[in-house]
Amino acid sequence: MDEFAFHDYVKASLSLEIESKQKYLEELKQQLDVLNDPTNKVGYDELIEQARERYRIGHTIKGTAPILGMGRMGRVAAQFAECWEWSYETNSLTGNDVHNLFQDCCLASLPLVQELGMEFEINCKELLMEQKQAPFKEVLPPQLLGSRLLVVDDDRVLRSYLSRKLRLEGYKVDEASNVETAIKLLKENDYQLITLDLMMHPQSGYEIFEVLKEDPMIKWLPMLVLSGRNDMKDVVRCFRMGADDFVTKPFDYGELSARIQRMLLRHMEFALLAFNDPLTGIHNRRYFDLQLQVEVNRVQKYNEPLTLVIIDIDFFKEVNDRHGHPAGDLVLQKFAHLLQSCLRNTDILARVGGEEFGVILPGITELEAEKIMNRILQRVRSEPIAQHDIVDYCITFSAGIASWNPSKSIQNWFQVTDYALYKAKHTGRNRVVRTSFGMAKKNLAGLELQADEPKTILIADDDRMLRMMIADQFRKEPYKLIEAQDGETAYRILVEQQPDICILDCIMPGMSGFEVLERMRTEGTRAAKTQIILLSGRSSEEDVHKGLELGADAYMFKPFSLIDVEMKVSKMLFDKVVYDATT
Repeated sequence: MDEFAFHDYVKASLSLEIESKQKYLEELKQQLDVLNDPTNKVGYDELIEQARERYRIGHTIKGTAPILGMGRMGRVAAQFAECWEWSYETNSLTGNDVHNLFQDCCLASLPLVQELGMEFEINCKELLMEQKQAPFKEVLPPQLLGSRLLVVDDDRVLRSYLSRKLRLEGYKVDEASNVETAIKLLKENDYQLITLDLMMHPQSGYEIFEVLKEDPMIKWLPMLVLSGRNDMKDVVRCFRMGADDFVTKPFDYGELSARIQRMLLRHMEFALLAFNDPLTGIHNRRYFDLQLQVEVNRVQKYNEPLTLVIIDIDFFKEVNDRHGHPAGDLVLQKFAHLLQSCLRNTDILARVGGEEFGVILPGITELEAEKIMNRILQRVRSEPIAQHDIVDYCITFSAGIASWNPSKSIQNWFQVTDYALYKAKHTGRNRVVRTSFGMAKKNLAGLELQADEPKTILIADDDRMLRMMIADQFRKEPYKLIEAQDGETAYRILVEQQPDICILDCIMPGMSGFEVLERMRTEGTRAAKTQIILLSGRSSEEDVHKGLELGADAYMFKPFSLIDVEMKVSKMLFDKVVYDATT
C-alpha cells in the first residue's frame, strides 16, 4: 500500500468510526426514551411484553456499545438487562407476581436508566471532540478480496457498523435484519461466510442452521455466530448444529476481523482439497454431482434448458503406454485448460474420471451444446494439445450430449448421456453425439436404463480396513457385496459365484492378484461377464502392462479416491449393459 493509499485508508477508517458512533447515539436516544417512558399498562400479557422489551433494549446496548468504544455504557446495560431477565421465564408466575415483579424492577433499575442517560451525554460530548485517527488495519489477503459475506443481525446500528467495516476491508457484504430475509438471500446468492446474531426477534438465529443442513451446496458454508449471551449451552448447541466459531458481544473488531480471515482462508483450502481435481485444477466429481443437483433445482424453478455433456479423450491409454504417465498427465492438464477457455463462466467443468470430463451447460439446448462441442473438437483436431521435448501430443475426443428431462432422475440423465458417449466411441470416435431419453430407450431395444437385478461386487484385498471402506462406499446402492482377504479365496469366489465386478489387489497372501488372473486364463475359469479392476500400491508401468495382458479391464493406483472407485465401477457396469443390448 503506497503512502497516499495509506492516508486514504486511515481517513476512511476514522470517518467510519465517527459516523457509526453518531448513528448509534441517535438510535440510543430512542431506546433511552422508551426506558424513561412510564408505563400505564396493567394487563398480564402487556406487562410481560413491556418487560421483555426492556430486557431486549438492555441486551442490545450491552452487546453494541462496547464495540464502538462505550465500554462503561455496556456494563451498565448488562446490569439493567439482568433486572428484566425474569420476563422470559414466566410460566410459573401469576398475574399478581408479574405486577409486583414489574414494579420492583422499575424501581431497582431506575438508577441504572439515569446512569445510562449520563453516559449518553458524556459520549455525545466526546463525539464532538473526537479527533483521534483510527488505527491502521492490515490489508486483506489478495485471495480474499471480493469474498461475499452475509451479515445477519436485527440490531440496525451494529449490522450497519459491521457491514461497512467489512466492506472497507475489501469484502462484498449483504445484510439481513431477520431470519426470513437471510434465508431468501442464501437461496439466491453464493456466499463465502455468514455472521449470524443468535438472539434475534421474533425468530432466533437457530432457524438458519436448519436451512444450511438441508441444502448440499451451502451446508459447508462457514458460520460465525455472534451472541450477546455468554451461555455455554448456546455455545455447545451452535457447534453441534454446525457453527465454525462463536463470539460473545461485546467483541473487539480487530479480533473478529482476524477470525473471519482465518475461517475464509481455511475454507478455501478445504474447498480446494474437497472439490478440485489436484492434477488439472478444475472441479472434481464430488463438486460436479452437487452442482448438478443445484442446477436441476434452478431450472425446475425457472423452466430453462439444461444440458449435460460427457467427454472422453480417444485412445488416451496409448498416450500413457507410448510416452509414459507424465505425458498423459500433461495432456490431461492442457485439455482441461483448453475446455475451460472455450466455456462460459456460468458453465461447470469437472474431471469426472481418468480421462473423462463432464460439462453442465445452463440455459443451453442439445442443439446449441452440439455446436459448442463441435467447435471445441475442431480446435483440438487442428493443433497439438501439448508439446514436450520436441514431441507433439495430438488427440481427439468423443462426447455424448443429453438435455435434462424433468420426468426422469439425475441418474437416468447420466446414463442417457453415457449412452450417447458410447455411441460416439463405437461409431468411430472423434465425434459428438447427442441423444434424448426417448432415443436412448428406443436404441436400447426397450432395455431399462437401470438394471433390476443387483450386481455382485467382489472386493479382494488383505487390508481389512480398505475392504471395509470400499464396501461402505457401495452400500448406498443395491449391490451384493462379497469380500475376500487372500488370493485363494478370491479365486474360488470368482469361479463359483461369478461376480459382475472384482476389485482385486495385486499383492495378497497365498496368491497374488497377478497369479489369480494367470490361473483363470490358464484354466479358462473366468466368467465372460466378470470385469476386473486391479489395485496396486506401486506406480509401475511394468505392473500395469502385466495386469492388462493377464486380462484386467482397468487399473487403479493406491492411494485412490473412493468416489473414483465408485464411478469406475458404475461406468463399467453401465457400458456392459449397453454393449450387451446393442450387440
